[in-house]
Amino acid sequence: MPLVKYYCLLKRLVLSIALCTLILNIACAQKQYDQPQLKKITQFNNIDSARRYSDSLLTVARQQNNKVFEAQVLYLTSFKYYQVGEEIKALDYARRAVANSSPESDSSTYAKSRMMIAYMLSRSGKNEAALKEAFDVLKLTDKHGWRKLRIECRICIADLYRPLRDRNSALPIALQAVNEAQAIKDTSLYIAAASMLSNVYSNPVKHGTIPPKDVEKAVFYLGQVLSGPYLQKLSAFKKVNYMGNLGRLYEMQGRYDKAEDVLNSSLGVALKNNYPSLAKHNLNELMTLSIDHKNYSKAVAYGQRALAIQSGVNSNTTLQRNIYNKLSVAYEGLKDYKQAFNFAVRENQLNDTILTAEQTRAAAELDKKYQNDKRLLQAANRNSLLQQQRNFTIIIAIFILIAIIAVYRWFVYKKKKEAAALALEHKQLAKMDAMKSKFFANISHELKTPLTLIIGPTQQLLSNSAATGSEKDNLQTIARNSKKLLNMVNELLDLGKIESGTLAVKPQPVQLASFIKLIYQSFASAAEYKDIVYTLICKIDERLYVSLDRDKFERVANNFISNAIKFTPATRSVNIMAGIDGDMICFSVQDNGPGIHPQDLSQIFDRYYQGNQNRINAEGGTGIGLSIAKEFTELMGGRVEVENTYGEGATFKAYIPLVPVTVQNSRVTLQDDDVQIQPANATTGNKFILLVEDHDEMVKYIASILSPYYRIKTANNGVKALEVLQSADVLPDLIISDVMMPEMDGFALLGKLKEQSTYCHIPVIMLTALADNRNKLHALSIGVDDYLTKPFVSAELLARANNLLNNASGRFYDDDNETEGQIIVEAAVEQKAVQPSPADLVWLNDLEKTVRTYIGKTNINLLMVSDEMAISERQLFRRIKGITGLTPNKYIRIIRLQVAREAIESGRYRTIAEISYMAGFETPTYFSKLFKEHYGRDVNELL
Repeated sequence: MPLVKYYCLLKRLVLSIALCTLILNIACAQKQYDQPQLKKITQFNNIDSARRYSDSLLTVARQQNNKVFEAQVLYLTSFKYYQVGEEIKALDYARRAVANSSPESDSSTYAKSRMMIAYMLSRSGKNEAALKEAFDVLKLTDKHGWRKLRIECRICIADLYRPLRDRNSALPIALQAVNEAQAIKDTSLYIAAASMLSNVYSNPVKHGTIPPKDVEKAVFYLGQVLSGPYLQKLSAFKKVNYMGNLGRLYEMQGRYDKAEDVLNSSLGVALKNNYPSLAKHNLNELMTLSIDHKNYSKAVAYGQRALAIQSGVNSNTTLQRNIYNKLSVAYEGLKDYKQAFNFAVRENQLNDTILTAEQTRAAAELDKKYQNDKRLLQAANRNSLLQQQRNFTIIIAIFILIAIIAVYRWFVYKKKKEAAALALEHKQLAKMDAMKSKFFANISHELKTPLTLIIGPTQQLLSNSAATGSEKDNLQTIARNSKKLLNMVNELLDLGKIESGTLAVKPQPVQLASFIKLIYQSFASAAEYKDIVYTLICKIDERLYVSLDRDKFERVANNFISNAIKFTPATRSVNIMAGIDGDMICFSVQDNGPGIHPQDLSQIFDRYYQGNQNRINAEGGTGIGLSIAKEFTELMGGRVEVENTYGEGATFKAYIPLVPVTVQNSRVTLQDDDVQIQPANATTGNKFILLVEDHDEMVKYIASILSPYYRIKTANNGVKALEVLQSADVLPDLIISDVMMPEMDGFALLGKLKEQSTYCHIPVIMLTALADNRNKLHALSIGVDDYLTKPFVSAELLARANNLLNNASGRFYDDDNETEGQIIVEAAVEQKAVQPSPADLVWLNDLEKTVRTYIGKTNINLLMVSDEMAISERQLFRRIKGITGLTPNKYIRIIRLQVAREAIESGRYRTIAEISYMAGFETPTYFSKLFKEHYGRDVNELL
């Protein structure tokens, strides 16, 4: 009897697994149909309502001739009929769905409908036909590579094997379904596959036994589905199905109480939601549980309820057989052998139709046939795959090539775009730099012109011996302070030089103690005006001379002292201390002002920075003074330090390397010496100078310098100057012109003069505030004879004018004693006033280039130049004399001086010796003497 009961339990298990798996997998298929009108079919509780709604959708689909939509409606209607247990109608609708669909139009509906047919055939005991249908679908999924549909088909086949008790065939197929569902990470398919695997593990092997370890595996997979994230994915239908299966598994493990609770819960939900198939399945499991507890009357009651739920053709044949078996056992237990015999006969009748040897054999043949077909299909697929791989490789190669070309072109385009952007940026920066340069040039011109009008007359008054002692002191104060103002203008220009690295140190011998006292004295009146106690402690030997950049040291000292006086309140003190600290000159300025706020201290030497913390920002400021002081000190090899006590004052210290020097004659002047040079023919007053200048005060100043010696005529721009030249009866002997003027500037005027043979021989001096090399070289390239940088002193202007007029007058007489007598005599015979032609100017330009190629050689002579110019010495002498009024030796000397001046302006040379040897002079002393005679200034002033 126990064996019979266990056998009945196994048969009932097989039936329940088949039913639940079918419901699960068909339900999974429903996810493909998310259209609201389609989903509604499965949501009706009443099958008649579902059918009427389905018929309305079918009518619409046929009116629109939409076969795909019609097939989807038929499939879901089939699924709904299956849910309510009407399996014959479910089979009919599934076949109609297959007839209206195809693999090409709607692969999902086509495959799912055929799987529904297989399920329904199996439930009616037609296992061979069911397996054939399922394997045909599996071949189709393999052929087309439908991964999800293939998983569903494997679940279907595994489920179809179980009623045949062919666990060995079902298990590998179920495992493949689980693995593939995990591979594609499809939760719904994994739930279906895992529940099917649970059912397979709980399916009996040979002789009707189930190993306990397989039952544990079945419980594990089903428990996994009913817990964690998977539970939230389950519908009510699936939960009922799985709970029924789990109750059966608990029963197999002997956990009867838990099994009964789970089955009763599942039965209640199934009846509430009108799931008759699931309710019948739960009642079947409860019958088994009652028989196991020998409660036969309760088992009979459950069986009668199960038979009442479904009967006839709509009943699941396998499930019906299991119910008959359990009723036979229950009646036998109640000693009602007649009823037991009747239900045993019914069971055998159904069993013969479900499980026959022929069906088992046919199922095995179907599997074998599928495996053979699968191997053929795999071979074909391999060939197709190889072809596809080859085509894919070619396509990938083409794609990579196109991608490489595209990337290369993009890279080239990007580089071109970046280059264009960089070029535009450089252009804009260059434009901004040009604007900045122009701005500084304009500012310097506007400021240097009035400075010239201050410094020049002051120098004239200082040279007047009639000035009294106090007047001379005042004039010297004016001169010193005007130079300070000039230094402030140059401070702006120095910023650009500092940034470009072109600012050079120009050391010269300085009597340090006297120089510091002079700097100190220049601020005495400012300190007295503010009622500040102003002291100097100088511990430097009066006889000490040092090599020092006088201008930069003075700028550093002036900045420290002016800031101290600016920020120190009245009645407090400013103390200056100077001394020697080891090998350094130490210059410090201490004030008793408010000091520097701690938050500002780290930034006081930053350019353009002005402290924000002080409540009193005395007299404003540019924010560059301390920055330039620090950079000048470091440029001279020193350092700057600051000691600060906020609220009490600050001390600024500059340490500069000490370089003692020995000075002959024990004398170094602290002011510029006026160079007294008498102009040529000063007593005759016959020379005529045209002055072109737009600034009225500058015109008066220059005229006051030149009018005692020359006749002066003025014009306020280049256009007016040309008009004066055209209307003049006598051409001027010299033209002095400013650069920046309205209508026509000095450069344009110079170009006009050099283009006309009538005016090109007139020497021209340029007056300019444009001190940079670019503008000076531009003037030289046009043909300027000389230029002066504003501000200038009167003696320098007289010296330049005198030199140019003497050179011009040399055309009518010769005073060079260095030429041979015979050449002088012949030149004197042919001497006459000759104006150079354009051809002469071109020849003279070639001659200058030739001389410059030999300029570094001290032994250059007339023979070398004549060989290069392919002309005899006599002809070379005559032509140079006729065009320039100079002997060749004087002409070469002037070119040497011009080269030396260009070298000084370039800033590349720092000593007189370097410049003199570079220009080809034998000794620095001789070079200095000639330079001062020609330009009216000491070469030391320009270094």
